[in-house]
Amino acid sequence: MVRYRVEKIPLRSIDRATIACIILCLLASGARPSPAASTHITPQDLAKSVHNPFEDFVKIPIQAATGFNVGQHHSAGEAVNIQPTIPFLLSPDWDLIARPSLTVAYTPSPSSQFGLNDLQTSFFLTPANANKWIWEVGPIMQFPTASSTDLGTGRWSAGPTAAFIYSNGPWFNGILAYHLMSFEGDRRRGSVNQTYIEPDISYNFNSGWYAQIDPPITYDWTAEMKDAWVLPVGADVGKAFNLGPQAMSLQLGSYDFVKHPQGGPGWMIRASVTLLFPTGK
Repeated sequence: MVRYRVEKIPLRSIDRATIACIILCLLASGARPSPAASTHITPQDLAKSVHNPFEDFVKIPIQAATGFNVGQHHSAGEAVNIQPTIPFLLSPDWDLIARPSLTVAYTPSPSSQFGLNDLQTSFFLTPANANKWIWEVGPIMQFPTASSTDLGTGRWSAGPTAAFIYSNGPWFNGILAYHLMSFEGDRRRGSVNQTYIEPDISYNFNSGWYAQIDPPITYDWTAEMKDAWVLPVGADVGKAFNLGPQAMSLQLGSYDFVKHPQGGPGWMIRASVTLLFPTGK
């Protein structure tokens, strides 16, 4: 797999405000890869880059998910997530990948709520020149930024995160995992002790079309067994392409929750658009 780089941002002290500013600047700038850079990336490589959060270029995925059969009235809930990938240069041999995640959600149960969820930020240390086999490891932090009680935990949480990726030919296979535990915040709220696992298996065609299985699996160690698992089963299809000078992808998928907490969604549809900003070396 060919990896592409952008001019990286010098490492410095990063707080939530800095990350938010970076995201807003990226969105507002309308930055574009050079036409020459875009033409050097095959549609298949572009499709594989959609799945890989650790490529050496800025990527901005925006995902909208609708969950159905929520609560006793079988209502629908909505969530929009933005999770940009921002590379930082540590040395010629090592990269640091920052990956903040911000979600705006509407939940109809147990009471109707709309607003921000808790902000998550991950940092991954990864070898700069890895190709077929890629690994990343680092910390993840979760901040109590939710705008209402039902949309967040009310606790400061942190833990380890790691990913392992195999990319060869048309296949991209990987697994991302983290574990969060609370250490501060509103002690009247329950503790956070949660494991997240996200396997990703995709086949990417020469045309830029791809099919993937990418279920977000969670296990809540504080819940009773019947409510501990969130286990979706389904698939996505998508297409990576260039719209003028802009590299991007569109994706649509559906997942059934074979395990979920009481009152949680029974199934979901999700759609995403991903903007990619590669430049040639």
